[in-house]
Amino acid sequence: MGHPVNDEFELKRGNESSSPRVDTKHCSFALYVDDEASTPDGSDTNSVRKRQDLIEEDEDVAIKSRTVYIDQGLMSPEQLMQANGGRRRTLERLMTGQLVKVESERNVDRYKENSRWLLDKARISISYDDFMLAVTVFSLFGDDMRMLFFSPSSDAGFLVLFGSAFVLFVIEIILNCWVKTDYSRGLMQVKGYLFSFFFWLDLLALISMIPDVGRIWNGPIAAQLHQRSGRAGKIGAKAARVVRMVRLVRLVKLYKITSQRKREKQLLEDLQYVLDSGDDGIDRDELQEYLKRDQTRQSKVGAQLSDIITRRVIIAVLLMLCVVPLLSFTGNGHDENNSAEFLQAINVESGYGIDADCDYLISATNSYMNFMEDLEGDMKEEFLIGYQVTPTRCSSEVELDFMNTELMKKLRDEFIETVHSPLAIIDGQEFQVTLTFNLTSFIEEGCKERIYLTIFVIFMLLTLSMQFTNDAEKLVLGPIDIMMDMVNTVAHDPLSEYEYDTLPSSQYETMQVQVAIQKITTLLRVGFGIAGAEIISTNMCVEGGRSTSVLDPMIPGKRVYAIFGFCDIHNFDHCTGKLEDEIMTFVNKVAEIVHEEVTRWGGLCNKNLGNAFLMVWRIGDEKHLNQFHSKRRRRSNKQFKSLTAYSEYKPESVDLRRIPGLDVLSDKALIGFLKVIVALNRDPQILSYRRDERLALDGEPFKLRMGFGLHAGWAIEGAVGSLQKVDATYLSPHVNMAARMEAASRQFGVSVLMTQNFYELMSARAQASCRKLDVVTVKGSAIPMPIYSTDVLQNQYFPSLHTPKGIELDLSTVLEQRANDYSPTLWDEDEDLIQLRKLADQMFMTEFNKGIEAYLSGDWRTARVHLDKADDLMAGSDFGGDGPSKTILDYMKSKDWTCPSDWRGFRPLTSK
Repeated sequence: MGHPVNDEFELKRGNESSSPRVDTKHCSFALYVDDEASTPDGSDTNSVRKRQDLIEEDEDVAIKSRTVYIDQGLMSPEQLMQANGGRRRTLERLMTGQLVKVESERNVDRYKENSRWLLDKARISISYDDFMLAVTVFSLFGDDMRMLFFSPSSDAGFLVLFGSAFVLFVIEIILNCWVKTDYSRGLMQVKGYLFSFFFWLDLLALISMIPDVGRIWNGPIAAQLHQRSGRAGKIGAKAARVVRMVRLVRLVKLYKITSQRKREKQLLEDLQYVLDSGDDGIDRDELQEYLKRDQTRQSKVGAQLSDIITRRVIIAVLLMLCVVPLLSFTGNGHDENNSAEFLQAINVESGYGIDADCDYLISATNSYMNFMEDLEGDMKEEFLIGYQVTPTRCSSEVELDFMNTELMKKLRDEFIETVHSPLAIIDGQEFQVTLTFNLTSFIEEGCKERIYLTIFVIFMLLTLSMQFTNDAEKLVLGPIDIMMDMVNTVAHDPLSEYEYDTLPSSQYETMQVQVAIQKITTLLRVGFGIAGAEIISTNMCVEGGRSTSVLDPMIPGKRVYAIFGFCDIHNFDHCTGKLEDEIMTFVNKVAEIVHEEVTRWGGLCNKNLGNAFLMVWRIGDEKHLNQFHSKRRRRSNKQFKSLTAYSEYKPESVDLRRIPGLDVLSDKALIGFLKVIVALNRDPQILSYRRDERLALDGEPFKLRMGFGLHAGWAIEGAVGSLQKVDATYLSPHVNMAARMEAASRQFGVSVLMTQNFYELMSARAQASCRKLDVVTVKGSAIPMPIYSTDVLQNQYFPSLHTPKGIELDLSTVLEQRANDYSPTLWDEDEDLIQLRKLADQMFMTEFNKGIEAYLSGDWRTARVHLDKADDLMAGSDFGGDGPSKTILDYMKSKDWTCPSDWRGFRPLTSK
């Protein structure tokens, strides 16, 4: 039977429980092992033979499975619904119902709060764009509305409004010419608003308002226009209406500006809501940077093309309004003049004096009056309101002439039309007929038609402009913006991994280029790595005027601080000679495991050297770590030597131990390498090489081993090479130190070797899993440096991992979440780490620590006794004993087991 390790980790037979244990009180994961997996805890240390039996038993056991459970009490609702396949639908319905209920209650509360705000605190606030939009709408519909719905007494008020709108438009044009125009090259070569397309349209729209301003309309020019007749006059009236439509351009322009402003305002409100929510994961600086990028997100091509499309649509609509009436056949529209001429002919024909034919004149006049009465049947008011015949005869002054003065007083001047027949003089007597018409019905009908036409043209302008723009946005501008966003995003933060939307295959070239750029930006990050972030950012930045067509990868380096890890494949030359062309598959599989585990635990790969890899856990550059500068007067000589091992002391060096949270990163760096060892002994493809007879060594099956070195310090991050070939890397003695630790790990017979610089950064629990091996000096430095290791047993099998049945979360997601939620308790909870270190029990640690302390203090006789015992206790290790104990014993043996008289507690490291 399995036994519990603690309240969140236990070994359990697979058939004892069919469902995962859920612990909603702790931020952790729970691991269970099925009954097939053999994982002895190594607690029985009384017999070396017992240890060897355990190791042999592990080697005989086939690879089994280890189930990884996630603590469901800590999952988000989305993850919970994704993870629980069997309960997903029921859970989704329950959550949906609850959300609907909560949302309904929130809506009621929101309406109440809005009503309370309206009653108590509401204030009218309007932006300049909204105000000018309202003024433009008034200039379009104001005159027609005045004649349709308002009495003549309101004309004075409309006169003031039209005059104010006219003045506002003049001021706006002047301000735009001043603010939005570049005069640096002279008046004839201005750039910007002045003399642009929209300037001329705004000016034309301003001129079209002159007839609406009453004082000008009542002047001589307006009078002449009003009195014009004939076909030219009708065409001029139509042209005047078209010119008036130019004001619509202002509406389209203001609509686009207002829509953009409202979108930005909504974005600001949404982001402010996110900030007010108090999410600790939100970085205000990142949000501000995002806002700056979003406000200028539209590409220059997009802005230019959108402007061109709007211009073309405006010109096309205005041309149609001008040309279509000219090509359409309409009546001459001279009915009133024809009536006056007809009556004038009768007037002349009737004669004058005693020869006057009064009956003919009266009959013709009455017939015309009856015709007018029939015509007025469809009108709201009288059409013919005045009739006068010259000369006066046949008592026509009483019977024929009339004038409806009461009605005329109620009408506007523009509603009254007076028509005079051509003056005829016969025998010195003047003959003329004067008719006065009420045009109210016709003018009101014309006002309605103009309103309908204006609305239709507005609809056409906005619809066509948006339709054409949307098509261009979909096919060209959208892909271009996405491409630019990809480039800018990578340039802004080259280190982050971005999840681009999956792009469908398409025949359009823009989509193909978009896919290519997505691949190129990803390849840049993969190729240059963390050290090439500045190279990518500098050369790909296209914002802020920093874009250049010259490739400049040779940028100056900068000083950064990081944890450097170096790992190497043992017996690589042997593998290369035996595998030949298959060596690439072998190396890439190892690289895949190393990269995946290290990345999961917070690191990144900088160099792939074939059989070796340089991994980096970046802490930060010197600029951002200034606040953690070392303080010399507060440091003892012992601390000074510890911190500055293998480096010259610099008063301005950064004390990494003062950086908060670095213990977590350091623990993750060590765990990342330990997880690489576990994965190498778990992966089926790597394990298959054990059965490859070509790789057998001295008749023994090949077992892949790797060595690891860890060190922390500064390095110069930058590009090395030329324009023909550039590598982004780190140059520093601290990088070399990590490589020397890996090389020395072979000498000491351990898998992982670390410096004190790195050891001091880890948490107390992680340090407890390590042991000090020796104090050495390395080439290039006379400062003694303690070195440490954590004991691992590489030569063993590890069960494969899988998630329980019914859990739809993939294994990599669970493992990544577990790494993100790291705490030092993981050293006692993670079964891989426990199995990996199962030989390093307390008895062994006690014996070795006593031996190493005696060795460093110069008591080599005592040291020999304890180190011999420690070596025997590790007989089941990969080397058939304890590598560090053997190394120290060999060194003491080379000195005839006698401590030198000049012994100072350290020795030179013989391996580079």
